[in-house]
Amino acid sequence: MTQKEQQEFWLKFHRFQMRYELMYTPKINTVLKKQIQQYISSKDLIYVRSSELYALLMDLYKTTGAAWAYQTRGLLNKKGGGQMGFSERVISIMRQIFEFELLETAENITQTTIRLIQEVLTDAALEGWSFDEIVKKLVSPEMTAQRARLIARTETVNAANAGSMANLRAAGATKKIWIAARDNRTREHHRDINQTVIGIDELFKVGDSYMMHPGSKEGSAEEVCNCRCAVAGVV
Repeated sequence: MTQKEQQEFWLKFHRFQMRYELMYTPKINTVLKKQIQQYISSKDLIYVRSSELYALLMDLYKTTGAAWAYQTRGLLNKKGGGQMGFSERVISIMRQIFEFELLETAENITQTTIRLIQEVLTDAALEGWSFDEIVKKLVSPEMTAQRARLIARTETVNAANAGSMANLRAAGATKKIWIAARDNRTREHHRDINQTVIGIDELFKVGDSYMMHPGSKEGSAEEVCNCRCAVAGVV
């Protein structure tokens, strides 16, 4: 890919990803608030569950992955089959890949919710807050809003790039390229690997992590969270 083609590809990816991030941020925020409410209603952390979050993340992956795979399909001159059939195949692939990984992701996010509640309870014990004061702190916007945006961005980037990889493999592509985000917020390791071309089944070395594509969970949180990079096929 030329520099111009890489720039155009990333801009297209960025616009797409932002649209889905904004779509899922309020949904994730709602589920995080429900987890807080599960504690408030029961006064027991054991009732803070991850099942609804898991279902939402699975929907995010299937929807985002299939949509981006279809949008990038034409770049490889892929022919045959309509959008519905193509999307259904990608959705099936996404379910197979992420069904168990997202269980762990949802549980990890839920454990973070529990930890944040515990921190409020610790402060309450030290300060002598009433339960009403605890509830007021727990339902404040800062408890969930920023987390929801971070989760939505991180997961939509991973889902879109996973969808792109499914498309590349279906098209028989043999090489892929890492295209780093095009602004001054791009982290150093991601600038270093920008424009790196490797085999379709090889792993990118990003800092101390080895990753199949931007956002993939093989990477450490340092390399995955808030990533905005894209993967593309090399024709």
